[in-house]
Amino acid sequence: MSIRRNAGIFWGAVLLAVLVVFCGTVSAAEKPYTPQPGNPVRKAVLDGLRNWVWENHEVRVVFVVRYLKVAEGWAWTETAPQSPDGARKYEGLMALLRRTGDGWEVMHVPSGEEDAPPVDGTYFEMLIEEAPGIPRGIFPWERKVN
Repeated sequence: MSIRRNAGIFWGAVLLAVLVVFCGTVSAAEKPYTPQPGNPVRKAVLDGLRNWVWENHEVRVVFVVRYLKVAEGWAWTETAPQSPDGARKYEGLMALLRRTGDGWEVMHVPSGEEDAPPVDGTYFEMLIEEAPGIPRGIFPWERKVN
């Protein structure tokens, strides 16, 4: 009887270990969220975008955030850049960013040209196809933006 009891305890422990590992893996996926003003993640994402603007346009900007979702080391943002004093407004800027060891890096910026494809579900599918690790939940699937 003690062998059966020990076997039952052993298999119970194995089952418990499997459940702990499985549940830990499932809960490890980060749900997409919008970091609020003052949140360090929001600041880091926008700093990455600000660095990209400086490197590509040599303009110092602050952002009015229209949309921002973050999950699993990826972020999609739609912003209205402006000069720090608010006197100059610039063309809206959308970007896909990825967290790196040094902060957040811009991975993709849709073209702002008139004949560019719309930024919609088809566009987001293309991005996901190019980088399959991008979480679907960071994109605003319900609307179309040009």
